[in-house]
Amino acid sequence: MSGESATAGICATCVHMRRVTSDRGSIFYLCQLSKADPSFPKYPRLPVLECRGYEQKDPKDFGSPLFRQ
Repeated sequence: MSGESATAGICATCVHMRRVTSDRGSIFYLCQLSKADPSFPKYPRLPVLECRGYEQKDPKDFGSPLFRQ
């Protein structure tokens, strides 16, 4: 398990996750499903081990700069 996967769980590879870095350097994982469905937490408690909204990103995108938004 990579460092990010150990920290964020399945959010690290989910198409609905957006990584947000604060001005102070803190990293948060924003669940974009929360915009349309309030049953999804905006910033879920980590690590997330299972989620009904999980959709895996294409593995070729895991190392790309776009993945690390």
